Amino acid sequence: MEVYLNSIEMGNGIYGADACAEYHFGKKAIELTRADCALIAATLPNPRVFSSKIPSAYIQKRQRQILKNMRYIPSFPKAGEDYDPNTAVGGIYHHR
Repeated sequence: MEVYLNSIEMGNGIYGADACAEYHFGKKAIELTRADCALIAATLPNPRVFSSKIPSAYIQKRQRQILKNMRYIPSFPKAGEDYDPNTAVGGIYHHR
């Protein structure tokens, strides 16, 4: 997954998660929020047409759908929480 995310095209001439984060959000990929990640994911069917820097109403709707579905991923931290492998048990995140 890491190799894929660091090599796929995420915009016209933008390759990889770090380049996308820098160009679209002015930060490193590690600093992206859940909403930022959902916005990027919403554009991935065609990142040359869809932009996370200037998202259309359609992309914003897809972002909301992705954020809603992210709630069902047990190992994904909730907004405002950092992933801590010491608190993850059986793929489920436990907030201390």
